[in-house]
Amino acid sequence: MVSPEEQRVRGLGGRMETREAILEFQYAEKMKSGLIIGTTLLDQMVSLKKEDELSGGKRVLVWYLEGLLREIRIADNVLGSGRYTDLERKVMEVIGRIHMSQFQEAQTSFSEAISLATTTCQAAMNFLLDRKLI
Repeated sequence: MVSPEEQRVRGLGGRMETREAILEFQYAEKMKSGLIIGTTLLDQMVSLKKEDELSGGKRVLVWYLEGLLREIRIADNVLGSGRYTDLERKVMEVIGRIHMSQFQEAQTSFSEAISLATTTCQAAMNFLLDRKLI
């Protein structure tokens, strides 16, 4: 039985091609890694005591996340079908929460983004495992 997520990531005609699965897996893993780094940076930023340090930390973290957004958009352009739209929105939500100094909510949004990236990766990973490619 094919999961709804796997149906969503399959190409035309409902078939996922090997090349597409490899790219999907690669990009999703890259996004997960980037998001995990972002959560670590957020934890470090929150520990800053001086207001000017916190302000600078917020700017740097937002710059990092904007770079991650560019990577998400590249992945979406390569793979098509708006696969990373929800992830893009969630990262934009993280950025907004950081701007508003809602750090606990930003951490929650990071967790949700990691979950989205993991879910996106699952169908491609299953495809590649079924074919003994990983």
